[in-house]
Amino acid sequence: MEFLTEIIFRWLIVNTLGLYSRYVFFKIIGRKKSIKQLTVNENIKNDNLSQGLYNALIGLIVFCLISITIAYIVFSN
Repeated sequence: MEFLTEIIFRWLIVNTLGLYSRYVFFKIIGRKKSIKQLTVNENIKNDNLSQGLYNALIGLIVFCLISITIAYIVFSN
């Protein structure tokens, strides 16, 4: 069960929602960043933590907003 939770958290929330939300945000505001720049860079230790942390935070926020929106649509009369 722990393995499944780790896969869901790491792949769905962090890598998919967080990474692509940041990519779309930077594209909208006009700062062209590649997906590679927004992922974890193996060579720089400080960048590892910051990019992964930003992806996780943005991913969690987007996941919560999507969950609240779905709950509102399903349970509203």
